[in-house]
Amino acid sequence: MRILLVALLALAACDSPSPMLGRAEPTRLTVDGHDITVWRAGDRVEAIRHGFVRRDRMADLRGTLMQAMRQATGCDLRKDSVEGDIGVLRARLDCDD
Repeated sequence: MRILLVALLALAACDSPSPMLGRAEPTRLTVDGHDITVWRAGDRVEAIRHGFVRRDRMADLRGTLMQAMRQATGCDLRKDSVEGDIGVLRARLDCDD
């Protein structure tokens, strides 16, 4: 029973936004061959990368996640708001409404 509970918790954490994004709806897309889920709530956005990445492709991954955020939301990212790593990246949006 413990193993099942641990497995379910691990799977639930794989593609879920951080708590500050609450009930955000996901946008799933592929950018430069990487599967990415982008979550948006108001002016906050989070990109989660899925799958294995070869070492020689890691250098460009931050830019790829930022591109996915822009593509999914149609907004630019606020300067100096991007934080995180190549697995999960967070930012604030700068949308012209």
